[in-house]
Amino acid sequence: MAPTNFRTLLIVAAAALTALFILSSSTRHVASNAAHAASIPSIPSIPSIPSIPSLDLNVPSTFHWRTSAHKPPVQKNSTSGEASWYSDWRWLNPFSSSLTLDEERIVLPPLPERPYIYTYLDTTVKRDKQTQEVDKEIIATWRRAWWAKGFRPVVLTQAEAMAHPLYPSLKPKGMPHALEVEFSRWLAWSHMGTGLLADLYCLPMGAYDDALLIHLRRGQFAQLTRFEAIGSGLFAGEKSHIDSAVQDALNDARLSSFNSITDAVKSSLFRVEQPTSIAYYDSGTLQKRYSAIANAILVDPVKGRRHLNKLMISHLHIVWQNTFSSGIEVLKPLPAHTTALVEPSLHLAQLLAECPETLLPSSCPPNNPKCTPCVGSKMRITHPEAFRNASSLYTIATVPHPYTMITLNNQTSDVTIKHIRRNTDRDRWIHSVTRDVLGDGRGAPSRVIALKDAVASEFGRARSLWFTVEHFPPNIAVDITADRVPTNDVEERPVDKTPFPENWLEDIDWHFGFLIPRTTVSHGESMNPVPLPERWSKGQQGVPADKKKSYDPADPTENQQKVEAQLLKKARDAINSKDKQLRLMRDVAEKWNLADLEAWRFVRAFRAQSVMERDVFEEEESAYAGTNGARKGRWW
Repeated sequence: MAPTNFRTLLIVAAAALTALFILSSSTRHVASNAAHAASIPSIPSIPSIPSIPSLDLNVPSTFHWRTSAHKPPVQKNSTSGEASWYSDWRWLNPFSSSLTLDEERIVLPPLPERPYIYTYLDTTVKRDKQTQEVDKEIIATWRRAWWAKGFRPVVLTQAEAMAHPLYPSLKPKGMPHALEVEFSRWLAWSHMGTGLLADLYCLPMGAYDDALLIHLRRGQFAQLTRFEAIGSGLFAGEKSHIDSAVQDALNDARLSSFNSITDAVKSSLFRVEQPTSIAYYDSGTLQKRYSAIANAILVDPVKGRRHLNKLMISHLHIVWQNTFSSGIEVLKPLPAHTTALVEPSLHLAQLLAECPETLLPSSCPPNNPKCTPCVGSKMRITHPEAFRNASSLYTIATVPHPYTMITLNNQTSDVTIKHIRRNTDRDRWIHSVTRDVLGDGRGAPSRVIALKDAVASEFGRARSLWFTVEHFPPNIAVDITADRVPTNDVEERPVDKTPFPENWLEDIDWHFGFLIPRTTVSHGESMNPVPLPERWSKGQQGVPADKKKSYDPADPTENQQKVEAQLLKKARDAINSKDKQLRLMRDVAEKWNLADLEAWRFVRAFRAQSVMERDVFEEEESAYAGTNGARKGRWW
């Protein structure tokens, strides 16, 4: 309809309404004055008003029924204590509640698929108790190492081999016992299907993002694969290729003359690759590179194999130290009052920087003879305020709850709502942590995304370890007592005992892939001739005086540290308290620091998910050989 016609209709409608109003008023006036009705002149008739056509303007209604969206369904194994999470590829959203519609549930990246890697344990051989104990230690080393590199390590035995249809045909072939065991390994492998088959002394000895390890984690093998110069150390293949190779070898008339399965299987069936990041400690390698270990095994197999296990653990540790040649950074944002907050992270860093115990301390892995051995604790530990995204640095960080951070910054637990609103800046912690990555001009949502990427991306989780304050044992000691132990030196060196409980350290071992040292030894380089304990400040034993500043720039007094530790304990209790006033203060602190809160909840959930993943794996494997069965001590 044209604008002019529309205006005309509006004018006509207004005139009609005015006339009707006048008519109504006149009628009421006449009815109330019946005595004068005769004197009132007749009202002329009103001409008929034309009907107003309907206006079809196709304007949508602005009123809608609004309904609540359903929350995503609760996934299996997605809660642990107070932490709950939802696995989704949209995990890099700034705030998880926009997806989960739940303030408490955090969106985490889906767990990466872990390809299977198998080893074989010959359970037909009788073992005494000492031999079984050493076997358990070596199996634990093998499982930890492969788990940390993203694989799912599984121990196979004769039970899996016997489940294969070809197993009854092994005995009639009359092959040597060693070759029969190798065929049993392959039949057990084939029974399980596609994956990797490794010897118990074959370990990944490289960075998480090494090209070969990335290739193996994909789990796609176009051809049966073996690796140059490591014999039966490692194989990769699909089930159809494994079955074809085994059947072909069993049909060979020369089978009884072969010494190994690599001799029995046709070379044309193998694809040969270079084991750049694979170390194999077979007898030949031990005789050539580690003769002291080989001789120890000949003299006393139990004691010698235990030395070999320690050698493998030390090499895994050395490779990790070489990967992060620039050292370890223990993040300390807002350093004025956070010394007690980062103390557990610092002690963990000191354990990682320590040299592992081994019979050959200056040796290198067989796949990397030019490594830098750990001689003395030379790995650098620093306390930056901000996270740095560098491949040669390893980061350990402790994320505080907003209420904890407010308590420490104000040096009192008696804070009020008014004080929080008027005297504290929002999201100070995450602004400090992401300053080097994003600068000062970015808002809180983008900073949350950057922190989540640093914590949980494939690159980030291989180069950092993040905790919340609540992840550390509640009664962990801040001050570490020094005992004196005899050494080969003229003077004695102090040893710091770890305050961490053993079951807590076990999870950390699986994260790194090796047993971290349980003590730190102060070496006393560049110190006075007699390194007496009273010359070192508490918590800084063994740190040269000229290097103290690189460890703790704030340098608080002993009394200040005690105050921080007390406030930290009070804040930790307040977060879990049911007291209404404390819950109110906690809620105010959370609402005032939404980005800091999201970071704290994300790290809490991510760490809980990692621990639960291994617990579920251990539980599933608990009934089989070669595991401790979710810490239940089962064996065979």
